[in-house]
Amino acid sequence: MSSQASALISYEQVHHPHAGVVEFLGHSIADPDHATELSRQLASLVRPELPNRFVLDFKNVRAFSSTAFGALVGFVLKVRKAGGIALICNMDEFVRFGADIIRLGDYAPIVADRQAALDRLAAGEADADVAFVS
Repeated sequence: MSSQASALISYEQVHHPHAGVVEFLGHSIADPDHATELSRQLASLVRPELPNRFVLDFKNVRAFSSTAFGALVGFVLKVRKAGGIALICNMDEFVRFGADIIRLGDYAPIVADRQAALDRLAAGEADADVAFVS
């Protein structure tokens, strides 16, 4: 593996609702080094000048390691601590199985697709689904 970090996510701000859409770029985030880099890239998005509501789009992901799930939960907790919310969408059935095992839905609602996630943020429904877990 190269020592140069590569982008594992792309980020786009949407204006209605005011949120950030994070798309995972790779089909597999299974290597511990990738999980560490993922953690760093996600953490860089929690800043006062950026929206604190996120849609995490898994449409490209087919494999996600336990270490990567740890990075994801860490990001979601950081977002929640900053007063924000994260929703997850387009999760492959196999990846969703792992998410269900760790009860990821207790931290961030998991919805069918990006539009459903944006609609829930616009309607203000996302916060009602998840109890704060510290």
